[in-house]
This record gives sequence, structure tokens and C-alpha cells, in this order.
Amino acid sequence: MSDDPVPERSKKGLNDPRAVDILTTEHWSLLSARALGYQEMIGRATIFVTILSGTVIALTLMAQATQFGRETLLVGLLLISVALFIGLVTFIRMVAINYEDAKWVTGMNLLRHAYLQIVPELEPFFVAGHEPGVDRKALAHGAPQHARNLANSLTTTSSVVAALNSILVGSLVSDVAALCGAGLTLVATSGVAASLVSAVLHVRYAARFRRRHAPLPERSS
Repeated sequence: MSDDPVPERSKKGLNDPRAVDILTTEHWSLLSARALGYQEMIGRATIFVTILSGTVIALTLMAQATQFGRETLLVGLLLISVALFIGLVTFIRMVAINYEDAKWVTGMNLLRHAYLQIVPELEPFFVAGHEPGVDRKALAHGAPQHARNLANSLTTTSSVVAALNSILVGSLVSDVAALCGAGLTLVATSGVAASLVSAVLHVRYAARFRRRHAPLPERSS
């Protein structure tokens, strides 16, 4: 008969000595995922703003050379369309990154809850949330947008991109109106109206995205 000790099969779940190593590995994995999301968001926003800045400079030089003639409007139609396309795909990806980040935050919350089940005495030293569902509710994870949260939402990177996109939409509509020979009043009015409609559509897209993606399920403690 072998003298090797028989493995303790009774040790399961958080009582397993490997549990802490597994939880720690998962925690670092979620931190890395959040960091990659932030880097991608900043990178996309930087590319978009750079292209937008180049578009403005190019149109300024073109306007000076042609005395803001029809050639400027035609070139502006092309450049603004390209900038708007990049802005739209940037916004769509940012909304998805925000959703992914909310998932990672909820996941780390669950891991902290598991840590406290292993060593309950550590609870006074945890600053972040550690109760299941708390972070998800604070993030309004999967919930529709409310008017009371609109002020906070306008400070996010995706909201800044949405605002720039709306300005581009208004500029594009004004450009088309000017090319069609519309008067100054109609050009300005159509541009403002298009910008407002675009802003509303951006908000509605983000809200629908949140509703379509259900929050993470509650986990039993």
C-alpha cells in the first residue's frame, strides 16, 4: 500500500488552499482588461480629435485660398464626411467599452466579496464596494438613462465624442444647404436642428445599448 497521503477531497470552494491564488489571478486579469479598455478608448479619441483638427485646419486654409467659394464647400463635404464616419465608429466602440468596463468592475466586486468570505476581518480595510450588486446599481449597469444622471453622463469621453459628432452633422447639413443655394438663415437653422437631432440620437443609441445588454446575474454569497 502506498504511503502517499490521500488528498483531502472535503476541501472545496473557498476553503480550498488554491482558492486565493485563483481569485488573485482573476483579479489581475480583470485589472488588465480595464487598463486595455482605457488605453483603447484614449487612443481612439486621440485619433478622432487629430483627424478633426486636421480637417478644421485644411478647411481654414482652403477657405482663405478660395475666399470661401464653392470649392471650399465641396472639399468640406468630403472632409467632414470622413471625420464624421470616424467619429461615429469611435462613439459606438466607446459605448461598448463602457459596458465592458462595468462588467469588469462588477467582477472585481464579486472577487472582493469572496476575499471577505475567506478572511472576514479584512472588511474595515476595503474601500471599494464588496457586496454583490452594489457596484452594478451604482453604475446603472444595464439600466436606461435617466434625466437626473444626464449631467454626469455628459462628462464622459463618449459624450464628448458624441458632442463633436453632432457638431459635424450640423456642419455637414449646413454645407449641403449652402451648396444648394440656401440663404444664411436656412443654412444656420438647418445646421442647428441637425446637431440637436444628432445629439438625441447619440443618447438614444447609448440608452438602447444599455437596455439590450442585461446586467450580470446576482451571485449567491
